[in-house]
Amino acid sequence: MSVIFTADDFGITPEQSRRILECSSMAPGGKGLLSSVSVLATSPRFEECAPLLDACSDELRISVHLNFVEGPCAANPEDLPLLVDEKGFFKLGYGGLLAASVGPRSAELERELTLEAKAQAARIVARFPRAARHLRLDGHQHTQLIPAVFRAMLATAADPAYSLEYLRIPVEPAGPALAAGVAASVKPVNWVKHALLGTLWSRDRRMLEASGLGPYEDRSAVFSGVLFSGQMDKARVSAVLPGLAEEAQRRGMGLELLFHPGRVDAPEHCLNPSLPGFVEFSCGEGRDIEHEALRSAELAAAFGALRDEHGAVA
Repeated sequence: MSVIFTADDFGITPEQSRRILECSSMAPGGKGLLSSVSVLATSPRFEECAPLLDACSDELRISVHLNFVEGPCAANPEDLPLLVDEKGFFKLGYGGLLAASVGPRSAELERELTLEAKAQAARIVARFPRAARHLRLDGHQHTQLIPAVFRAMLATAADPAYSLEYLRIPVEPAGPALAAGVAASVKPVNWVKHALLGTLWSRDRRMLEASGLGPYEDRSAVFSGVLFSGQMDKARVSAVLPGLAEEAQRRGMGLELLFHPGRVDAPEHCLNPSLPGFVEFSCGEGRDIEHEALRSAELAAAFGALRDEHGAVA
C-alpha cells in the first residue's frame, strides 16, 4: 500500500519552500516522511523556488497545485474577465467560484478555468518535464471539487501531451477520527468543509466516470487533511493513521495525508497580502506544528507500524 505524505503550497517564497523540503529525506539535508510536494505555478517567485526541487531525488513526487483563488493568474489576464481583476489577480474566492459555477455564465467560467488550469500545468511541465509523464493534479483550498473547476481539471488531465497519474479527491473518511477518539478536536468549520466536499464529490464522481480517465479507485487515494487542516500534529495523525490505512486497504487504494509545513515569514510575502484569511493560514503557527509532525519520531514510528502490518511504502 502506498502512503503519500504531501505538502501543499510549495513555491510561495524560497525560504518557505526550503522549510517544506526540510521535512523530506528525499531532499538534501532533509529529514522526515514528506514524499510529495504540490507546486504553485502562479507564484511570482516560482522560478526562484524551482531549483530547490532540482536538487531532490526524482522519487519526490511533484504535483500541480491548481490555484484559482489567490494571487496572480498564469494565463493572459485579458482572457479571464470572470476570474481576475484589473491587476490579473484572482477575485472570486471559494464562495464566488461555487456560485458562478452554477450561475448563468457557468460555461464561460469553465472556459476561463480550463485556460488557466492548462497554463498552470504547462508552466510546471516546462520546468519539470518528468511531470508530463506522471501528471498529478490537486487544488489550492480544495477548489477542484467545485463543478466548473472539476471539469476544467478533467480537461487538463485529458490533454494528450500528459500521462495522468493522480487526481486528489479531498473527501476524507470520518470513521478513523471517530474511532481514535479525536473527532471532538476537529474545528466546526472543518466539519462544514468535510460535508461540502462530500456533497460536491457525489456529483463530480459521475463526471470522472464519464470522462474516460478511468475509475476513481485507479486515479486517486483515500485522503486525510481536511478535518485536521492546520492541526495535522504528530499526536492526531499518529492516532488516525491505523484506521486510515485499514480504510485504504479495504478499498484497495493508496493513502494521501496532506500537510502545510511551510510557514510564510511575513504577510507581505504571501501571494495576495490583501486577503486576511489566506494570510492568517499561510503565516500561522499551525504550519510549524505540521512541520514538526512530519519530522517527528512519533509519526515515523506510526508509519513504521503500518509498514510492518500492511507493507506500506512512502
